[in-house]
Amino acid sequence: MKTVKILLSILFVMLMLTSVSFSQDAIPSGTARYEALGYNPFLWDASIDINRNPAWAGYYQNYLFGDIGRHKVTGTQYELTGQFAGVNFGVSKEISLGLVANKREDKWNDFLSWGAVPGIAEPIVPLKVLFAYATKEFSIGVAPYIAMWSLDSTLNNVKQEWSSMSLGGQVGTVVNFDKNLFEASIGVKTNKYEYKTTNYTDKTDGGLQLDAFLRGKFYFERKSSVAFVPYVYFGTFSWTPNANNVAGNDYKQMQLAVGTGINMPVLDDGLLMGGLSFGYYTYEVTNIYEVTQMDFPKINGGLEWSFTDWLIGRLGYSRSIISEKVTVKAVTPNAEWNIKYPTDPTQTITLGFGMHFGRFSIDGTVGERLLKEGPNVITGNNNDLFGVISASYKF
Repeated sequence: MKTVKILLSILFVMLMLTSVSFSQDAIPSGTARYEALGYNPFLWDASIDINRNPAWAGYYQNYLFGDIGRHKVTGTQYELTGQFAGVNFGVSKEISLGLVANKREDKWNDFLSWGAVPGIAEPIVPLKVLFAYATKEFSIGVAPYIAMWSLDSTLNNVKQEWSSMSLGGQVGTVVNFDKNLFEASIGVKTNKYEYKTTNYTDKTDGGLQLDAFLRGKFYFERKSSVAFVPYVYFGTFSWTPNANNVAGNDYKQMQLAVGTGINMPVLDDGLLMGGLSFGYYTYEVTNIYEVTQMDFPKINGGLEWSFTDWLIGRLGYSRSIISEKVTVKAVTPNAEWNIKYPTDPTQTITLGFGMHFGRFSIDGTVGERLLKEGPNVITGNNNDLFGVISASYKF
């Protein structure tokens, strides 16, 4: 029986490596491609870029994209999480209009992780509208964003109301000059919740979220194929719980990332990208404690190459050293400790595949259980082939 499984495995590999000819109109993209290539900030990816900067929607007209989901273990069962779908239409040669549904881009879960009012839930089914105007020289885009949830109940003539909402949007631009480009985007959202009953209100003050991203792609020589890629990301979020007009402790977050790397073609039709980054993160609860983290060095690398004209392989690397300082202010004298540690080794090396048939593309990361235990046709174990699956279609 084992011999049969080995023969089936060899047959499967031979089939995957055959030179079957397919049209190459597909545009592979999505979370699966991004993670398989080492969570790479030096990668250009249609789905990731559109969601981070709506100006890119101007360059991907008539495009359907999204994540089919990520495998998550719940007890002894598997389920898919993180699903979203987006579509972008070309209204005219210059104007694009689209919609992204169910992709959470707010900081609302921070409320839940730090003790929101019991009964409060995160806003459901986030919606983002895409609008872009593009020429060969530049593109500008805007993307309003909204997610809402509410619950009302009356028991023994006592009415209770719960609600949560995230509201805001993004604006962005992409500027092209010769082979070079520069992009910038900024997103602003307000995140809040509220609980009301007779003579009592518990809500949030503030809840302002700000995210900014700058990136360039520059060639030192016009004939060069090696692009220099610098980037900067800045994000901040703050909020204050308020019970019956009495403000509680302030919650504040701030994140900064700066990096530089390269993006270049290799192996005829392959792609290599990678570089070095510095990261800084702080989280503070006023009068309670403060956490400060510095990531350096942070290394990202990715290699994408074609096995055949319809099958693409991907290899990624992502690792950083984190220096963390924790100060507890709720005790006297203040307690403080420092620790240095690397990121999770199970996410250091990532693998993935992309399969493209005509205008359709499906991309996935290889599930860790498959690498550890082997495919079903050899081991008999029921393992997931993909950890994250993304799909797209150019229509």
